Amino acid sequence: MEINYINKKIEIKEDIVAAIGEFDGMHLAHQELIKKCITLSKNNNCKSAIICFYPHPDYVLHKRENKGYLNTLQEKIKIIEKFNIDYLYILDFNEELLTTTKEEFYNNYLSKLKGIVIGYDFRFAYQGSGDKDYLYSMFKDKIFEVIEKKTYINEFKKEDKISSNAIRSYLDNGNIEYANKLLSYHYQFEGNVEKGKKVGKELGYPTANISIEKDKYIPKLGVYACLIELDNKKYQGICNIGINPSIDNLNKARIEVNIFDFDGNIYNKNIKIELIHFLREEIKFNTKEELKEEIKKDEEIIKSFFRSHYE
Repeated sequence: MEINYINKKIEIKEDIVAAIGEFDGMHLAHQELIKKCITLSKNNNCKSAIICFYPHPDYVLHKRENKGYLNTLQEKIKIIEKFNIDYLYILDFNEELLTTTKEEFYNNYLSKLKGIVIGYDFRFAYQGSGDKDYLYSMFKDKIFEVIEKKTYINEFKKEDKISSNAIRSYLDNGNIEYANKLLSYHYQFEGNVEKGKKVGKELGYPTANISIEKDKYIPKLGVYACLIELDNKKYQGICNIGINPSIDNLNKARIEVNIFDFDGNIYNKNIKIELIHFLREEIKFNTKEELKEEIKKDEEIIKSFFRSHYE
């Protein structure tokens, strides 16, 4: 996949069908958009492309507080690569793009495309003046496809829209199962194992510590059942996302993970942590002995969870 960071204009020299959107979370509706793009490109002997924006328009427009992304940019790239897309165009969403008219946007980024795939509510250009009706008028003699609203049955047994907002809400509430359901993959973190204070080892539960990337959306702080990918193997484990109030009381949340049935030196190794189930909120304990007893209970509960769900 060829990756292009675009500041002014997309240069296109072959027939391309592109899907365009914000793509934060790469959830089921986004995947539908990408799959349709690939199908149309193959059926029309074209190359396929994704056009996305960075940073997120909501953050530039101050529509909501910048708490990070469901997928960091590198995570997003890795996911898109799995679809065998030919081109990825990452548009720099800056002040200039913010004031671009729909005509300017079309001429600079879309006019050379053979076809385009959009979501039903996609809007672009100054004050969202560009929409599906405008794009239909510009692509009526080309390839044009609109993906209609994708829904799911929520926790209240009601039909709801699949969206990044819904996923963020589930993460905020510790409902990792529903977040994963809408993503179609486990919400995850990746990083290099760092040296800690070895308090976990002292308690009999050695942990691998990784820092959370600054632009990664942090779910509800607390204890989770997790899967750990290390050296292309997966392990079960327990992780704490938080500030460790009983020991460090950190200013910024980090991840500590205890890998079940594993004994090895993994400092500086890259690991991936996939969240499976939220167990409890982070608690401050008065003594290390109290903390040790709680970790023992947590481990028993999570091992029981894995036995009933993964065996």
